[in-house]
Amino acid sequence: MKPNCYKPVALLGLLSLPLFMSAQTTTAAKDAVPVVSKDATHEIIEKISKGLDESYPFPDISKKYIAALKSQEAKKAYENLPADQLAKKLTKDLREVHKDVHLTIFFSKDYFEQLTRTYANTSTPEDEQKELEKKRRNNYGFDAVELDKKTSTAYIKISGGFHGEQEAFEMAANAMNMAAYSKNIIIDIRDNGGGTGMMGRFIAGYFFNPGDERYYLHGYHKDRTKDIQEWTYPFVPGKRMPDSKLYILVNKRTASATEGFAFAMQKMHRATVIGDTTAGAGIAGSMIPLKENLVVFLPVKMVAAPDSDQGWEGIGVLPDVAVKGEDARTEAERIIKKEQEEVAAKTK
Repeated sequence: MKPNCYKPVALLGLLSLPLFMSAQTTTAAKDAVPVVSKDATHEIIEKISKGLDESYPFPDISKKYIAALKSQEAKKAYENLPADQLAKKLTKDLREVHKDVHLTIFFSKDYFEQLTRTYANTSTPEDEQKELEKKRRNNYGFDAVELDKKTSTAYIKISGGFHGEQEAFEMAANAMNMAAYSKNIIIDIRDNGGGTGMMGRFIAGYFFNPGDERYYLHGYHKDRTKDIQEWTYPFVPGKRMPDSKLYILVNKRTASATEGFAFAMQKMHRATVIGDTTAGAGIAGSMIPLKENLVVFLPVKMVAAPDSDQGWEGIGVLPDVAVKGEDARTEAERIIKKEQEEVAAKTK
């Protein structure tokens, strides 16, 4: 759920935010980026401020954000800046008030045009086909499924974002069904920057019995009438694994919805989280086109544990087993092997 002023498709922007930031740098290096006029800069600041005031889930912080932008504008801190540099300056000033790593302004001509067409309902079939082909080439974020018969361990790597299309769920179901008869499941979400929480809830459903749906996370909006309870799905295709041991691998670049998956499964005592403390990006939101090819990712929903205001925003998910991110898989495999050796020793 999210405020009616934002279209659902905009939420999908979160999947590729790091790519857009990279593209911003590349574009700036290749082409001369025009300076944003004083009037256009004022419009950009007003639109960001309006969005923060109407939808940011913490009113006290949004007031501070808006005051900081107005103060800097009055000091002429945003004048005579190229669009890409203006985006960086706005983001920097906002994060000095409160470090919400989701609240980001970035420069991307292509994505600005794509969002503008989406909001105007003028997206073409070619646009949609291009995006579909991109997601298919990326296997909807799923990189690999590896089965170790010796230790009865399935390793599933998902580094490319959590997607919410039908084909993405089919991909997830196929991966989970390949792992279905393994006693140990390792899900690797290192370097996964987020996406839709629906995928996390879908995968989580495989680790509980039918009829045992779990209260997964709670979403808080500024308008509390829009709050939403997020539950695991009552149906997932294929065999479930309620008795398999689950290990979730994370690192500092595990963010947003993928952090939510690790956080929820940890809070439900259903997984052992291994690796680094995660990014600490716990507020979901929408991509909004501004002006002069600038786009803002505007956070609108604080996500927390059920019946609590405790989330991972600004803190990250603290692993059960803390090791360097690059060592997380080795550590999970070591734990599995050690447990199996201990069981074997007891049966002698």
